[in-house]
Amino acid sequence: MSRLFESFKIGPLEVSNRMVRSATNMRLAGPSGEVTKELIEVYRKLAKGGVGLIITGHAYVTPQGKVGPGQLGIWSDRLIPGLKALSQAVQEHGAKAIVQLAHGGPLAYAASGERVAPSPLKGARPLEEREIEDLVKAFLQGAMRAKEAGFDGVQLHAAHGYLLSSFLSPKTNVRKDRFGGREGGVRLLGWIIQEIKHHLGDDFPVLVKLGPDSFKDGNTEEDVAAIAFELAKKGLDALEVSKGISPTEDIIRPKVGPGKDEAYNLPCALEVKRKNEGLPLILVGGIRTFEKAEEVVKLGIEAVAFSRPLIAEPDLPKRWKEGDTRPSRCRSCNLCFDVKEPVRCRAS
Repeated sequence: MSRLFESFKIGPLEVSNRMVRSATNMRLAGPSGEVTKELIEVYRKLAKGGVGLIITGHAYVTPQGKVGPGQLGIWSDRLIPGLKALSQAVQEHGAKAIVQLAHGGPLAYAASGERVAPSPLKGARPLEEREIEDLVKAFLQGAMRAKEAGFDGVQLHAAHGYLLSSFLSPKTNVRKDRFGGREGGVRLLGWIIQEIKHHLGDDFPVLVKLGPDSFKDGNTEEDVAAIAFELAKKGLDALEVSKGISPTEDIIRPKVGPGKDEAYNLPCALEVKRKNEGLPLILVGGIRTFEKAEEVVKLGIEAVAFSRPLIAEPDLPKRWKEGDTRPSRCRSCNLCFDVKEPVRCRAS
């Protein structure tokens, strides 16, 4: 049997195989972030398709952190019943379910209120220290709601220029207080992890998604490895390697195909693994073939994650497991993300 279909562990959580659905905003939630029947069906279909772990689309922990219409929310207790229905739809088909907790910060949806950032940025004001303390509470409360709703863990979104990502980057965080610079960003993220572990226990996994920045003086692959090392001391259970603050076309690369720029975040993942042997890693970004996915796990990366391929083909894991190892039908045309409508494959 391929190593892709062997189980692996994130803390005490055992996942049935090494294929992961990376967090993807399907734009199907209600106006206040409510889970809808349509969203439940998307995740049910993914779980039936054989993926081992599903990380939900980014769920905003405060209304001001919302990034756009149709985004999942976890900012209020009244959202828990819908979230519980979602987790059950995933778990009843054997997959594990994790909520991604997020705050858009400088990328927040204008209609959700004033944008905030670590330091003054265009269109965003810097957070005061007391607001940062409130932010930690908001992430903790989001995690508590996730556990009450039956999820198997949470992932903190610290990539792609979102608020936690902005705190980690020395380019966007020039604060002079205890939350300043990369060190201050690590302090903030570590504090959130510790708070979740303190209140929910070591058996409730906490993951983080992050990666290097794509500009001069931003976080490098070596910096990401060092950040992971520090966060592991605070209780981090697994890291998903993606991109930090980068152009959209760098995060979601077009025209990726078999043998062409596949697994474009692999060099960073290998650098992180070299300095964090005991920390489980999940690699996302441009994996389109069975052969490349298997190569990644053979190199010591615990799991591979997919977004666009599972939009095009929710049962890709099942197909590969049954022996049909042709490449994903995804052509990386990005038409799935090209309109402000619910996400679906518009090419296959």
